[in-house]
Amino acid sequence: MVHLSENGAAQAHYRARQTALGAEQRTVQSQRNWLRLALLLCVVAAWNVALHALHETAPWWHVLVPISLFAALIPVYLRIATRLTRIGRLLVFHERNLVRANGSEPQSGLTGDEFRSPGHLYERGLDILGANSLFAMLSTVRTGIGQQGLARLLLNPASHSEACARQHAVRELTPNLALREEIALLGTSRFEQVSATVLDTWLDADNPAFHPAIRISLILTTTALIALLLAGFLHYAAWSALFPNLAAAFLLHTAIAMRARSRVLPILNGPKIAGQMRIFSEGLALLRTQSFASPRLIALQQNTGKPADAIATIDRVQSQFAIIEQRSKEWYYVLSLLFAAGTHAAISIANWRRANAAAMKLWLATWAEFEALNALATYAFEHPENIYPEIVSGDAPAIFEVTGIRHPLLRDCVPNNVTLNPATRFYLISGSNMAGKSTLLRAIGVNTVLTLAGAPIPADSARISPLKVCASIALTDSLADGKSKFLAEVERLHAILAAASPAPEEEAPQPVLFLIDEIFSGTNSLDRRTAAEAILKALVAAGAIGALSTHDLALTEIATPSLHGINVHMASPDPGDPLAFDFLLKPGINTSSSALAILHLVGLPT
Repeated sequence: MVHLSENGAAQAHYRARQTALGAEQRTVQSQRNWLRLALLLCVVAAWNVALHALHETAPWWHVLVPISLFAALIPVYLRIATRLTRIGRLLVFHERNLVRANGSEPQSGLTGDEFRSPGHLYERGLDILGANSLFAMLSTVRTGIGQQGLARLLLNPASHSEACARQHAVRELTPNLALREEIALLGTSRFEQVSATVLDTWLDADNPAFHPAIRISLILTTTALIALLLAGFLHYAAWSALFPNLAAAFLLHTAIAMRARSRVLPILNGPKIAGQMRIFSEGLALLRTQSFASPRLIALQQNTGKPADAIATIDRVQSQFAIIEQRSKEWYYVLSLLFAAGTHAAISIANWRRANAAAMKLWLATWAEFEALNALATYAFEHPENIYPEIVSGDAPAIFEVTGIRHPLLRDCVPNNVTLNPATRFYLISGSNMAGKSTLLRAIGVNTVLTLAGAPIPADSARISPLKVCASIALTDSLADGKSKFLAEVERLHAILAAASPAPEEEAPQPVLFLIDEIFSGTNSLDRRTAAEAILKALVAAGAIGALSTHDLALTEIATPSLHGINVHMASPDPGDPLAFDFLLKPGINTSSSALAILHLVGLPT
C-alpha cells in the first residue's frame, strides 16, 4: 500500500535542494583538491629545505615556513572535509525524502514492533505498527527516542487541549525545512542509532551504591601513580627508588578496584550509548536555539532546563561512556588497566544515574515528542492536499463528520462521506467481500488517530471530537494461547464495552469510537443478531459512536431510529457484474449477491 501525493511542491523542493547541494559539493570538492595540492607542496618544500639545511646551504629555521603553513592549512582542510560529509549526508537525506514524496518508497522500513502493547484496542486492527503501517510511513525521525515518541502519539488517546496543542505545533513546524536538515545531521554518522527501549532499560536498571571512600581512595591512588611516573620520566628520582612505591601504590589501587568489581562490571558491560547520548545532547541544544510561537513547542524548550541544565548534565555522563567504550582500543587498554579508568567511569555513571534518572526521563520524553511532532510536520509538508480537522470540544457529544475521507496508506483511494453524531450514532454497513467495508472502517479509525496526534488527514473537510478508538478488525485465533477467533472477538468486544463505560473516578471520560468488522461471524444468524443488538444498545447508551460491518442481512434490522443507527452498504453499481465494486458508501441495505460471481472467479461451475 502506498500513498501518492497530489501536489508536487514537496518533490520540487527536494529536487531543488539536491541540485543546490550537488553544486555546493562540486565547489567544495574543488577546494579540497586545491588544499590537498597545497599541503603536498608544503611537504615537498619542507623536505627540500631540510635537504639544503643538511648540506648547510640554508639555515634550519627556514623549514619552519612550510611546516607552519602546513599546520595552518590542516584546520581548513578538516573543516572542508566535515562540510563535504554534511553535504553527502544531506544528499542521502533528500534522496530518501524524494522517493517517499513521489510515492515510490513511502515506507521508512521502521516498523515500531518494539512498541507493541498486548491487548491494545486498535493498534493491530488499524495497522498502526508493523510493516506497511501508519508508523512506518510517518517515521522520518532521527533517533530511536523519536520513534518511541511517534508511537506514543499514535497509540495513546489525547484530550481536546492536547490534540489542539499538537496540531498548532505541527502547523508551525511544517514549513521549517532547515530545522529538519539540522536534525538529520545530528551525530557523527547517519547510521548512529540506538533503540529508545535501551535507554529506558538502562535508566530503570539496578543502580549499585559505592561508598564515598572507594572513590576517594581511587582518586588518591591514581594521583599517586601519576605523580610517581612523572617523577621517574622527568628524572626527579631514580626508578630504582621509585619502584617499591609504584608497586605499593599499584597493588593498593588494584585492590580497591577489585573490591568494587562486582558492582562495576554490569555498568562496563552495559549498552554502548555514548553516540546516542551525543546525538541526544546535540538535539536538545538544537531545540533550545529555535524560536517558536506554539505553546507546546515553547513548553518543550523549557523542559530542557528542568530541573537542571539538560545539555551540561548529559554531556557529563556522555564523556564517561566515551571512556568505557575506548577501553577496548589497543592504544588505551594498558592505560585503562593501570589507572582503573573503567572503574572511575562506572562509579561516575552510577552516581549520575542515581541523581539524574528522573530528570533524564523528562528530557527523553521532551525530545521524543519534539521529534514525533516534526515527523508529522514532514508528513504535512509532503501532503499539502490534506486538511487539518476541526477538533470539537470534548464537552460536546461524540462527533465524527468527515467528507471525502480517504485512507492515508492507500493509493488512488475512493473518497467517502461519514457522518456520526448524536443524530446518527452508528453505521451498519452491509455488503460482500472485497466491496471495501473493512478499508472504510480502517480509514475512519486511522484518520481519528492522525487527528488526535495533531496531523492533517486526507479528506475534504472534517469535524472530529476527542475519541477513544476501539477496533475489532482482523482478529485471528491463536493455537499457542488456545484461543479461537470467536473467543478473541468476544474478549475484544468486552474490552470495548469496558472502555465505553469508564470508572466513576475518571475525569472527563472520552466517548468511544467503535469499529467492528463482521461482528460475531463465528455464530449462527439468530444468536449473532441477539448478541450484536445487545452490544450496540450498551455502546449507544454509553455515548459511543461507530460503525460495524456484516454479511448477514438479518443484522440490518438492528439499525433502528430508536438506536439512532442507519443502514448503509457497499456494492457494485452494475447488477450484471457484482464484482465491479466502486468502493462508494451507499444508503440502505445491500440487495445484491456476489456468491455466484465469486464461484465463477475461482473456476467452479455455477
